[in-house]
Amino acid sequence: MGLFGNEEKHHQEVREDTKEKAKQLAPAAVATHLAFAVGGFLLAKVVKSLGGRSVGGGKRHPGAYLFTLRFNFATVDDRDNWFKKFKILAEYVAENEPTTLAYEAATSEDDPLEVLVYERYVDKDALKDIHEKSMEYLRMKDEIKSEGIEYANIVTQAYYEQDLGFMETKF
Repeated sequence: MGLFGNEEKHHQEVREDTKEKAKQLAPAAVATHLAFAVGGFLLAKVVKSLGGRSVGGGKRHPGAYLFTLRFNFATVDDRDNWFKKFKILAEYVAENEPTTLAYEAATSEDDPLEVLVYERYVDKDALKDIHEKSMEYLRMKDEIKSEGIEYANIVTQAYYEQDLGFMETKF
């Protein structure tokens, strides 16, 4: 005799109870797994439709060329107007520049007028010969100048990836 008197009978009852609960929960479990699978698929489609090309990629680009710009706007209005133009350019880049791996703008946590632009290319030529010569890029530069959008303290940096970590993750 075990702790419960008749251990075999107790284990049998537990197994039967577990099987019954599993039968009751099975449709919900299947539905949950299906919802996660469909949700993940749809999320990947949405991200891709918005220009994201790294969904599930995990793809390496040894020696990728990184270019960053950091600058400050004179006013929040200037920043917001610049963001509108950047969004249009970013959509163009996502659709028309397959050698551009990342193209993003971020605001500083400490200063809402400071912006960092992060650009990632398969190589330096993708920046110099494709991106910087595109009509959409040149149009944005002209519009910023003609509309008097003011920014200053421009700091640029260029880097080559060392292929030691990761830039994209699979999900």
